[in-house]
Amino acid sequence: MTTPDPLPPSSPVTPSNGLAIGSLVLGILSIVTSIIPVVGLIAWILAPIGLVLGFMARKKPGGQGLAIAGIVTSAIGLVLCILWVVGMGALMAGYS
Repeated sequence: MTTPDPLPPSSPVTPSNGLAIGSLVLGILSIVTSIIPVVGLIAWILAPIGLVLGFMARKKPGGQGLAIAGIVTSAIGLVLCILWVVGMGALMAGYS
């Protein structure tokens, strides 16, 4: 009688990329904060940092999808910030 193997074969572990995760988190936070009127000023800081982290993460192995998602979400947050400024400028120009 043979004894069963105590450990099942495992798949190779892919390296995680902390920069990509950070980029995605900052991108999501920049989208959420840019929707809130006064708190949206924080998005002006979070979105560019998320973009930089995303581009840095693409150069490292592992987490390429997360890095791209971080770049996209940070870019969306930055676009929302710009739209707020343009919208407020148009609103203020209408009052004068």
